[in-house]
Amino acid sequence: MAGPGQPTARWRRFVNDRPIAALALVGVIATQLGTYFGYVFQAFGLPVLPWPLYNGILGTTFGELPIGEGGAIQELNGATSSPEAFFEFATSGEAFFVGNALHFVNGIVFAILWGVLFRDGVPWRNTFGGNIGKGMLYGVIMTIISAGLLVPYAYVENQGYGLFLFDGPDGWKLPFAILIWHLIYGYFL
Repeated sequence: MAGPGQPTARWRRFVNDRPIAALALVGVIATQLGTYFGYVFQAFGLPVLPWPLYNGILGTTFGELPIGEGGAIQELNGATSSPEAFFEFATSGEAFFVGNALHFVNGIVFAILWGVLFRDGVPWRNTFGGNIGKGMLYGVIMTIISAGLLVPYAYVENQGYGLFLFDGPDGWKLPFAILIWHLIYGYFL
C-alpha cells in the first residue's frame, strides 16, 4: 500500500504500460482542478478565469448579428463583441461544449508535451518533489505564454490590456491569477 503522496503499484503499472494514456488522464485531472480554482479565485480577491468560456468564444464562429440602434449589423469577434451579444453567446450550449472541449484538449496536449518533452529535459531528479518542481516550472512557462501572448492577443485583443496584461482593469491581479492557475495545473502534473 502506498503512503500519502506516493503512487500505488497499480498506478505505476498503468504508467509504465501506457505512458501517453497516463499523461492524458493526468492532463484531464490537472485541467479540472485548475479550472475549478479559476472559477473561485474571486473569493480570494482575484479575477475569475473562465477558460472554457473564453475558449468557447474563440472556438465558435458567429456570423453577423443585428445589434445596436436601428438594427445595425456589427461583426463579432469573441471577447471584443458587445455585452448583449456576449451574454447571448456565452450562455449558449454550443459555446459551453466547444469551450470545454477545447479547454480540456489543451490541458491533455500540454500534459503530454510536459511528459514527452519537458519532464526528462529538466535536470532535476524524478522524485516526488522534483516532479512537482518541474510541473510548476512548466506552469510558469505556460503563464508567460498565456499572459504574454495568448490572452492579450487572442482573448482580449484590441482592448488595451498590454503585454502581460498589467494595463487591464484588474492591474496586477489578472496576470497573478493566470500564474496561480498555471501553478495549480503544473502542481498536479
